[in-house]
Amino acid sequence: MKRFLASLCLVVVLAACQSALVADVTRFNSLPPDWAGKSFTILPGQGQAGSLEFQHDADLVAAALSVRGLRPLPHDAPADLVVFLRYGQAGSRTEVIGYEEPGYGGWDRWGLWDGGYPETYYSSRTLYSLFFEMEMLDGPDYRAGTKRMLFQGRAIADSSIHDVNPSMPYLIQALFDQFPGANGRTVRVRVPLAK
Repeated sequence: MKRFLASLCLVVVLAACQSALVADVTRFNSLPPDWAGKSFTILPGQGQAGSLEFQHDADLVAAALSVRGLRPLPHDAPADLVVFLRYGQAGSRTEVIGYEEPGYGGWDRWGLWDGGYPETYYSSRTLYSLFFEMEMLDGPDYRAGTKRMLFQGRAIADSSIHDVNPSMPYLIQALFDQFPGANGRTVRVRVPLAK
């Protein structure tokens, strides 16, 4: 019973720590100085055409781009910028956490108090690395058959849930923190989770 209660307390503490998603965000950009106000369209990549999940995530990205001054256009419109999205799981790892409980002492046979020895217990959990990537290409060049990259960004975070879908709004928010961000730098972004 004692071991069960200690494990339960550890689970509660770990759950309390999950009040935010912490993502490592890396961005590269060569956007022109007048990028705000330009038009964009989000195109499906391989295997994304017709996907409702992709459309949902594309809507979240379109809203984030619009807030930052870019104008959304339909897929078939000649937009200034063409945007592609990728997301998923990038692997997993097991995290082992050790914790100690104080020993329970008593009187030994010589009448001296024995303080006891602490007992060490271990708990493990699987963490999944989830990622979201966004690329922005020059629209006219893309339509002419040339891929000229203007922005590349990636947000990656660990989660105890292997499905990327619940984390997508937070990964997108992390990527757009201080958009377009410093070129070539990786920063750690903390995004509070909804209650």
